[in-house]
Amino acid sequence: MKKTAVIIILIMTFSGCTVLSRSYKLGTEASVNKNWDEAVEHYERAVLEDPENSVYRLALLRAKIAASLFYLQEARKLAAQQKKEDALAAYEKALAYDPANRAIADEVRLLMGEEVEEEKPEEISIEPPVKLKIKEKAMNLKFVNASLRSIFQALAKTAQINIIFDNQFRDAPFTIDLVDMTFEQALNNLCLASKNFYSVVDEKTVIVAPDQPVKRVQYELNAIKTFYLSNIKAQEVQGPLRQMLRTQFQVPNIIVDNNLNTVTIRAAPYIVELAERILRSWDKPKGEVVIDLEIMEVSRTRLRQLGLDFEQFIVGLRYSGVEAAADSGWLNLRDIDFTKSENYQLTLPTALIQFLEQDADTK
Repeated sequence: MKKTAVIIILIMTFSGCTVLSRSYKLGTEASVNKNWDEAVEHYERAVLEDPENSVYRLALLRAKIAASLFYLQEARKLAAQQKKEDALAAYEKALAYDPANRAIADEVRLLMGEEVEEEKPEEISIEPPVKLKIKEKAMNLKFVNASLRSIFQALAKTAQINIIFDNQFRDAPFTIDLVDMTFEQALNNLCLASKNFYSVVDEKTVIVAPDQPVKRVQYELNAIKTFYLSNIKAQEVQGPLRQMLRTQFQVPNIIVDNNLNTVTIRAAPYIVELAERILRSWDKPKGEVVIDLEIMEVSRTRLRQLGLDFEQFIVGLRYSGVEAAADSGWLNLRDIDFTKSENYQLTLPTALIQFLEQDADTK
């Protein structure tokens, strides 16, 4: 029973230990020596031997990033020295280890004299379901102390559309200059100056109403859009987003889904467009830092010696036979005269007093 228990413990111990492959060890040695090509080669072999091992895959990724940065720095040095061909070869190796790095590709294009196209941000625009169909032509209209209602009607007649007024629309004498403006420009300027706003009813009809919160809610179109967030939590942006999008006319309706990490906004189209720009600027990936960590053994030596150290001597005796030859370092007893005291010497052991303390720590 005892032997069986010992065998089971040994099996569990060795099975619990992770045995690293020889390819991984060779890759680690190469990475310590900054030989990144060899390190990547060995790590790739280790990953092929054990694709499910996360240690091997992480080591391969780290080695590829380090190799790409190494060749990128070499390429920049060669480019500064006007060695274009060598720099291009170094850039090619850097791209081979990090093909998705667009910054390296842009540097290659600049070195070859090509123009680098800047990535333009996608334009955010929500198209209304109905648009006015009018001829875009400049208007040359000028009104002095004219009826505000008649000014709107004159614009509508010029653009060949219909215009209706809200029951709370107030007519009053008005003066405005609408020279060299399109219909929409003239209509926007007239509404802004007279504290009114308009809403499109169909392709040939608009309605004009006083610029009041109640009328805005009544006539303005609303858009609904859901935004899926990747790097920030939807619950954390709900409050700040509502404060930034609030206007004097209305507070946008913002609904958060914590399970899907989404934000759904119901508001005027221009409010939804603004919200999309804000969320796009907020939902950015956090900065990543690659840490190259090396774990090494620490060797500690501590030695203390204090006291006397006596030197030891050894006296040898052997039997060599009757006619044995005398060897170097050995004496025959018959050649020694034990009767004379001057034939003898006495030695005392050497004593050393030691005071030694040593404390070394290898980091």
